[in-house]
Amino acid sequence: MKIKKRTLKLILFVILVLIIAFFVFKFINKPKYQIEGNKMYYSPDRGDAEYKMSLMNSTGTLDIYSINFMSRPFLGNEAKIYGFLFMPKSKENVPGLVLLPGGGVSKEAEARLASIISEWGYAVLTIDQRGIGETVGNYPGMEQDYSLFLEGNEPIQHLSVYDALKSFDVLSEIKGVDKNNIAIAGESMGARYAIIAAAIEKRFKGVIVISSAGFHVKSSNLASNNYLMSIDPDNYIADISPRDVFMLHGTNDRTVNIKDAEYTFSLAKEPKKFFTAEGCRHGYCDKMEEELRGDIGELFDR
Repeated sequence: MKIKKRTLKLILFVILVLIIAFFVFKFINKPKYQIEGNKMYYSPDRGDAEYKMSLMNSTGTLDIYSINFMSRPFLGNEAKIYGFLFMPKSKENVPGLVLLPGGGVSKEAEARLASIISEWGYAVLTIDQRGIGETVGNYPGMEQDYSLFLEGNEPIQHLSVYDALKSFDVLSEIKGVDKNNIAIAGESMGARYAIIAAAIEKRFKGVIVISSAGFHVKSSNLASNNYLMSIDPDNYIADISPRDVFMLHGTNDRTVNIKDAEYTFSLAKEPKKFFTAEGCRHGYCDKMEEELRGDIGELFDR
């Protein structure tokens, strides 16, 4: 039996509509959080940024605010993240930077670097990560976190990346910040979270990594492999391209060997740059200042 051309076109049109509807439905109903292979996934639609801020201090050039915002709960317990926001005075529509401290480092300790960067003309948001300073909560070790992951819970290592993503959301809504011009930086463990967050959130202009490296987890059949690779920056850093990856590292770093940082850097795609600070130990040092200022300027010029 012959099918009329008009009928055939109608059938093909209906099939096309159904295919489009299927993919739209799949996208809309995609979980907010899931593991895709050996990588974590967080939806770019993270809802409204619920935050409160109040002026804490004011200098001749900066306004410094205390800020807190809601993030994803851990094991059913509410998570409120506390931070400092540094804003240049008398400037509007400034670029913004999320700055993540190293493991166990408070926002107060990170405030020196945050204020240096803000003096260059940028809004800088730095936070107390979970279990640190004002941000209360449990921060389990890797073995316990892995056990939670096996039980189907969202592990704290993943939630720490989410907190960086939520920091982006908050900074995007702050009056005076250019929401289309936000980057992320971090020191040590904070930089590991920053790499993964930059790979997930494509609106970050790029990432600056200070004294950090990946874990160099190799693919294997071990049950723990998906968890370890899901928190390994080596597994994400190539996904940041074509946005910038800048890494700064001290030659005398005894916490994260410079060779490890160089290996992680080798996995990144262009554009990228590696700066060696002679004689510097772990973390930011004054010898990095000129390079850091140039790198941040380059991020926001693109």
